[in-house]
Amino acid sequence: MRVYLTGATGYLGSALALALAGRGHEVRALVRETSDRERVAALGAAGVARFAGDLADRASLRQGMSGADLVIHAAAELDPAAPGPRMQAANVEGSENMASLASKLGTGRFLHVSSIAAFAGSPDDGTPADEETPRRPDPPGAYAATKRAGEDAVRRWAGRGLRLNVVWPGLIYGPPGKRRGTNALLRRMALGRMPVLVGGDRRTSWIYLEDAVEALVRVAERAPEGRDYLLAGEVATLASVVERVAGLAGVRPPRFRLAVPAAKVVVALAAPLYRLRGWRPPASADQVESLARHWAFDDSRARRELDWRPRGLDEGLPPTVAHLLDGEGRD
Repeated sequence: MRVYLTGATGYLGSALALALAGRGHEVRALVRETSDRERVAALGAAGVARFAGDLADRASLRQGMSGADLVIHAAAELDPAAPGPRMQAANVEGSENMASLASKLGTGRFLHVSSIAAFAGSPDDGTPADEETPRRPDPPGAYAATKRAGEDAVRRWAGRGLRLNVVWPGLIYGPPGKRRGTNALLRRMALGRMPVLVGGDRRTSWIYLEDAVEALVRVAERAPEGRDYLLAGEVATLASVVERVAGLAGVRPPRFRLAVPAAKVVVALAAPLYRLRGWRPPASADQVESLARHWAFDDSRARRELDWRPRGLDEGLPPTVAHLLDGEGRD
């Protein structure tokens, strides 16, 4: 199968590119001028063809996408501190460009990698949402709003004949990379650099990187057109994850717990001071708002239909914490 992949130098996308190539698929990757050179070279070493371009430049996408049996759109702006126009351009306009061109070129299928952020959270009582659960009407911040809008843009092209599958991964963690994906948060926990826990009772969905990649490969190879999948992994409270990571790392868990309303006040007061000193605030108002919600999701459909068995936190956290602490002093 000939696959055209965006986001191929990112945390999830790079692992996906290598996995697809390892399964014998012909992989074509979109790379930008600003892409990490080492990751671009690693793709080449694995036999992945690289095509220069940019999501904002529809014409630059044509060569790599032409003749593809499957387009996987995994590129996104993930930085919560990114300017709004940049996030809009990547997550919404970029998705629109990809879907419209794929439709025009008659691509076999289009696999859109969305996020549980597009649901804007799960029910307030903590029960897991599934693929059919109505989305909350109030996305908490620009990332959630643009991921939803980008997915909606792609779905409009499905209404015009684009053969579409959508997946929604949870919080992706695991080697490689110490500051990629959710690893940055886990690393702070493992180094004892989280003095305060906010939203500890919120239920969250954690999926190991290798398992997310395996699910995406299975969707690419066997999912029927129009079938969408949540990839949640294990659902656990944030407090339980912090305690497990602290135990594996041999550090103290956070001493203090702060209610979300109080955290909102602290962030609002502290942010100007951080910016005055030229520092990046430790959290944004959008991130604190996210901590007020549950992010619990049910991926039974993927387990059942794709014969997929993701590992739980008890299996995924030990190698992750060991990787995050490798070469690091422990506080």
